[in-house]
Amino acid sequence: MTSAAADVTLLARLGRLLDRLDPVPPESIDQARQIFCWRSVDAELAELSFDSLLDRDLALAVRSGESVLEPRMLGFGAVVGGADLSIEVEVSTIDGQCTMLGQLDPPGATVIGVEARHGGVLEAPVDEVGRFVVRPVPTGPVRLRIEHAGHVVHTTWVSYAC
Repeated sequence: MTSAAADVTLLARLGRLLDRLDPVPPESIDQARQIFCWRSVDAELAELSFDSLLDRDLALAVRSGESVLEPRMLGFGAVVGGADLSIEVEVSTIDGQCTMLGQLDPPGATVIGVEARHGGVLEAPVDEVGRFVVRPVPTGPVRLRIEHAGHVVHTTWVSYAC
């Protein structure tokens, strides 16, 4: 057995022993979860305010057999430093790649980050009027990260299909 494998085995045995002799109280686990939620307390949250996938007209079209799932429109809103911030995005396939076109209102950020839940981050520049393009968009649940007016803003996590 290699040294690394022996270390892993020893740590696993020690963990089981500690779990049996001195288990962690359930209230400590609950407190640890609550503290973990505060790790990004300084970031503002832009909540999903519109999703074309949930729009009533789109739902009726899907039920009627029409394929109108693209493009998907998403809108997010937040109050940052006492002012409203609007983030609108369109996710669709352009030239065979999943692409996100977006607009910040009011403009002000210079870079927008698209964070994938698996840990990847893709950054894209924002122009002087607040427009941005991200291509290709990471797969799986994603959220946007914007630095606006000296504040960090995260959108809620969303999933999409291209």
